[in-house]
Amino acid sequence: MSFTFKQFTVDDSNCPMKVGTDAVLLGAWADFKGAKTLLDIGTGCGILALMAAQRSEAYITAIDVHDEAIQRATLNFLNTLWGKRLNAEVVD
Repeated sequence: MSFTFKQFTVDDSNCPMKVGTDAVLLGAWADFKGAKTLLDIGTGCGILALMAAQRSEAYITAIDVHDEAIQRATLNFLNTLWGKRLNAEVVD
């Protein structure tokens, strides 16, 4: 399923962790001011990393134990203006 935000769309198809209200609220609430690098642990489809990239200039590494999640996050990252600042990796 795809979710469209003001500046990006995120697709959580084939992703073990779906987009939820808690992720959207956390991404809107978090303060990224002054951050140069960020680590998103358990990224799922990359929703928090995308929200952080939208609201900061930080370079963001997103990690997850599920290969399917990293594949989806990578596709989501590539479809944004911030793709060059986002990196997704499988980490166990």
